This record gives sequence, structure tokens and C-alpha cells, in this order.
Amino acid sequence: MGGAVRKTETSLTPAPQGYPIKLVRDNTPKILNGSGEPGALWYGEAEGDVSRLLRLKLAEEVGEYLTDGGVGELRDVLAVVEGLALEAHGLTLIDLVACLRRDPRGGFTKAVMMFGHHPEFDGESS
Repeated sequence: MGGAVRKTETSLTPAPQGYPIKLVRDNTPKILNGSGEPGALWYGEAEGDVSRLLRLKLAEEVGEYLTDGGVGELRDVLAVVEGLALEAHGLTLIDLVACLRRDPRGGFTKAVMMFGHHPEFDGESS
């Protein structure tokens, strides 16, 4: 990821003024270009801080998951996490899962709840 913008224009017309520019999935331009539907999309590789763009995309996708709650939205969150792991940390999703499995704190699969006060979680030192 990251590199010069190729500004390849699809058969669609350029986006109207004020249209949001954001990361989209890698095959989105090809899919939209083949749909035959009118629209506006410029695409190319992002330049600059791709990690920042991925973090913005993560916030967008998490918000959609929180609103929708569907597996499709959760899949989108995972797709962005995969991109962010690679771009920002040089890790594949498999590497990231391996790190998760080695974490002595465990995961979130058992729905363990904590009630009360503990200095570690309240920003106090013990």
C-alpha cells in the first residue's frame, strides 16, 4: 500500500463537489465499473499516511457494525483490521491472530465481567 496516486478514471464521471473521498475495498472500482450504473468514482492508490486513512475507515466500519450488527459489517471491520495490521505493523492477519493467542490476558470469548474497582484499570498506580 502507499504510493503515487494513479488517478485512473473509471467509465464513471468524476465525483460531484463535496463527495466524500475514502478508502474502498480493492475490487470496488472494478465492480462499480462493470455494473453499468451511472455514478462517480475516481480511484488510485492512496498517498501519504495510509495508516491514518485506515484508522478513519476502521471508525466508519465499527460505527456501521454498531448500528447494523450484521456479520457483513463485522467482516468489513476485520478487512480494515487486516489492512491496518499490514500497513502500520507489517503483520498479516495470521500474524496478528498468533499475537492474540499468545496474549496472557486471553480474548473476549468467555464474556467475563469485572465489577468493582482495581487501580490498574482506573489509571492509579498500586
